[in-house]
Amino acid sequence: MSPAPTTDDPATVGRRLQLTRATQWFAGTMDDPYALLLRAETTDPAPYEERIRAHGPLFRSELPDTWVTASRAVADEVIAAPAFDWLTADGRRPGARELPLSGTALDADRARCERYGAFTAWGGPLMPAPHGAALRESAERLAHVLLDGVAAALADGATADLVDAYARRLPALVLRDQLGVPGESAAAFDEALAGCRRTLDSVLCPQLLPDAVAGARAESELTAVLASALGGTPVGREPDAVAAARTLAVGAAEPATTLIANAVQELLAHPGQWAALAQDPALAAAAVTETLRVAPPVRLEWRAAREDTEVAGERIPAHGRVVILVAAVNRDPAGHDGIPASGNGVPPASGSGGGHIRTAPFDLARPEPVPGPFGLPGDLHFSLAGPLVRAVAEAALGALAVRLPGLRATGPAVRRRRSPVLHGHARLPVAAAPAARTPTATAARN
Repeated sequence: MSPAPTTDDPATVGRRLQLTRATQWFAGTMDDPYALLLRAETTDPAPYEERIRAHGPLFRSELPDTWVTASRAVADEVIAAPAFDWLTADGRRPGARELPLSGTALDADRARCERYGAFTAWGGPLMPAPHGAALRESAERLAHVLLDGVAAALADGATADLVDAYARRLPALVLRDQLGVPGESAAAFDEALAGCRRTLDSVLCPQLLPDAVAGARAESELTAVLASALGGTPVGREPDAVAAARTLAVGAAEPATTLIANAVQELLAHPGQWAALAQDPALAAAAVTETLRVAPPVRLEWRAAREDTEVAGERIPAHGRVVILVAAVNRDPAGHDGIPASGNGVPPASGSGGGHIRTAPFDLARPEPVPGPFGLPGDLHFSLAGPLVRAVAEAALGALAVRLPGLRATGPAVRRRRSPVLHGHARLPVAAAPAARTPTATAARN
């Protein structure tokens, strides 16, 4: 790996990160539910999301200087409004000074995303798969290769971590395949991509200094690997090609990992649903849709106001930030499923991380909702990565159901600390019934 970036003094960076963390911590002690979400200390952030909903369509979080919404109507308005973008009108990301070393791979406004889109569209220079079905077929082939190793690791009742063994490795394999990363650069690419796994979380939540430095190193290394891989190709000479490839890779890898892990966790928590998928792997698309609804891989989406504007009766000044609670938006009683978000309509007690949240149950037989789950398809920086994330997750679940229909959880899922955006997995321990295994990838596909 390359040396740590030297543009910022580590001591200065560390103090800024500590000060931002202290601000969030203090706001949490003052019972600010958004600050408590950013502290990311509970296994289930839903109660805090519901407390924000109880404040109305737009909640003002004072110390974090952020407007927050759990309303589907407000979320749709903010996503569509030209007044909101990923960067401010002067090209800055709000909070970048307070959160140094938080990465720049996803720093792109609408205009830049449109330029990148010419590279990452289906059949484009960086995405040779002509459509989603072709990508799913390619991803399924790679999934079965990976599952040979996973099945071997699960032999004789052994336990494996599905995150490291499968959910994180498959997106990296697919991205390598699509971006044309040569075999000699595979290890460096995979290591750098894994090192960028905190990028999304670091934009809103300060990471520990060693993790922040490691993330910046990883992003630099990923850029170098992609520049080398694309350098000998015609597309590599295009000014935006490497940046587009990096945005696609970082925007797809960890959200796909989280989506796969969330889906498996939900399915195994509902054995009848996992059995239905094992019986009919074509239900993988429905499983992904349901997971996007109940456990989206990106829980906090955000936009910056490029000009003074008004949303839900509140004036948002230029440079102001609005955060969308994606999972809560999908529970909005005014949204697609019409089921009340809270069991009794009363927010949890002050400082509580508990509370019962009522939503439509996880159900693979549910008709496609209209509108669909809020999330990847509408997100600005996922306009490039969203289709790939979904296709890879569908392939991952379908292959897993074919190869390991007897899969079961062997312990609680462990979530990463300081991960309020992704609520990402650190570990998902699983085992499989011996009689349920298919011996090889070739046999599974025949």
